[in-house]
Amino acid sequence: MRPLLASALLAGSLCAQLPPVPEPSQNPRTPEKTVLGKILFWDEQLSSDDSVACGTCHLPEFGGTHPELANWRHPGLDRQFGTEDDVRSSPGVVRQDQHGDFRPDPLFGLRRQVANRVPGTVHGAAYHDNLFWDLRASTQFVDPETQQVVIPYDGALESQAVGPIMNPVEMATEGRTWQQVRQKLQAARPLALASALPPDVAAALQQNPTYPLLFAAAFGDPAISARRIAFAIASYERTLIPDDTPWDRFMAGQTAALSAIEQQGWALYQTSGRCRNCHTEPLFQDDVSHVLGLRPKAEDRGVFLTTQVVTDDGAFKTPGLRNAGLRPRLFHNGQSPPLGDPTQVTDPASVFSIYWKGGGVDRENLDGYLVPLQFHNVSVADLLAILEFVRTGLTDPRAALALPPFDHPRLRSAVATPPLVYGQGLPGAIEPFLVDTVPTFLGNAAWKLGLAAGDGPTLGYLGYGARALPPGVVYGGLPWNVEVLDGRLFALGGAPGAPGHATWRLPIPNDPNLRNVEVLDGRLFALGGAPGAPGHATWRLPIPNDPNLRNLELFFQLWAFDALAPAGVATSRGSRFVLQ
Repeated sequence: MRPLLASALLAGSLCAQLPPVPEPSQNPRTPEKTVLGKILFWDEQLSSDDSVACGTCHLPEFGGTHPELANWRHPGLDRQFGTEDDVRSSPGVVRQDQHGDFRPDPLFGLRRQVANRVPGTVHGAAYHDNLFWDLRASTQFVDPETQQVVIPYDGALESQAVGPIMNPVEMATEGRTWQQVRQKLQAARPLALASALPPDVAAALQQNPTYPLLFAAAFGDPAISARRIAFAIASYERTLIPDDTPWDRFMAGQTAALSAIEQQGWALYQTSGRCRNCHTEPLFQDDVSHVLGLRPKAEDRGVFLTTQVVTDDGAFKTPGLRNAGLRPRLFHNGQSPPLGDPTQVTDPASVFSIYWKGGGVDRENLDGYLVPLQFHNVSVADLLAILEFVRTGLTDPRAALALPPFDHPRLRSAVATPPLVYGQGLPGAIEPFLVDTVPTFLGNAAWKLGLAAGDGPTLGYLGYGARALPPGVVYGGLPWNVEVLDGRLFALGGAPGAPGHATWRLPIPNDPNLRNVEVLDGRLFALGGAPGAPGHATWRLPIPNDPNLRNLELFFQLWAFDALAPAGVATSRGSRFVLQ
């Protein structure tokens, strides 16, 4: 970046049109509390299995939401993927029970679960009385551990902050408790999985390198609680204000800040476009909900689920338009392509089409402000100019470039070598596969693999080694992708003149499926489960915190008995993991 541009952006919002950020008197912002919130927000260790941070789904470079909304789908009401009611949203965790064992989900099986709505942006969320698309994150914050009202008003950020941490789709095992969260943070090194720490974060961790010390600096003592986690994350989120857009500079008198097309779009926005009826400046949202009829109400009742008010049926909260131009999909269900995409004019589910036609497919109880612009003196070019104003004129370049206050650590999941699936498999009821979402970082004492094969209970054999086999190797009619060692190589100690010796301990599960099984090499698994779902098991293998293991490659392949496979045995493709 050019030094002059960087200096101008880092100078901050000298021309902001927004009012002061509201904050509850019960949670006044302090630098110590804010930086603790920033650390928590970007720490993947806040999830049960170290795979997801709050920031995973709220990246500033993508408008405060998930960068891959186009690639992940929830099947919607019909429970069928690839149909019109699919929701393009963000991935969470593979379903895990209260013990951390992988369990098939009715919709997603043993794959990552996907949220049924697009994650809303946290940019400018500090101005909202209620948050989430259905307004369920109330302005009144109730401590989830004591059930006491802690903040009677202006606590929506605190209310939303505690939700994802305990959500078994987004970040948690089923039945996760705040005591488990507390114990994990007490033992974790803050941001141990992240890199490229911003200066404020690095300085805070240098002074207070543990979570108890960080909480003591922020709150006066080292106690960790749900309330304090919420207070810290909310304090950080109150700094994420996109108030240095070209529009802000234009309104402050810099007439060249908006291009000619942006100025045309802004003029139409205020007049024939009727945009300000709901997206009112300077916030560019009205903090209430409206019915646009994007999809049939039965698919998602929206605000009605929170209020039980009939007129709220199918209504969703008005999203703020600041940084909307950075978001990869739009609307609560992600049905619209991004602003500036050529398909805006042709896609019937796009933002352009919805406002051009005056609503979506469900025309019952449409909001009174919503009219078909095509019949109200607005041309195609006019509407495109409005969308261009929103796309570029309301984008804060600091967010697009991840500059303060939108700077953040680099997540491990964004830079680590992901597991690689390669080679050929042989399916039966399904093609066997490994659940590989838990990160393979050095010192991960909770690393685990999920094994999935067949239809209901079966037996599986997990082979592993240090090298992949070349493509096309077949043995016994089955594809082989891994040069299998046997996982039982021992260093035999002892003095000269006596046999070398070692002791191998193998816990034997109390599983009736193992009765009379001839265990050949210690890697034979009983895959449990009910018919109609894959047999499954979870294998835990702690990874030592040994720097000599860094960048070590491990290769795995799963074979399983499967009556629908040739010769009764199915096999997975190979999987490569890198310890980092």
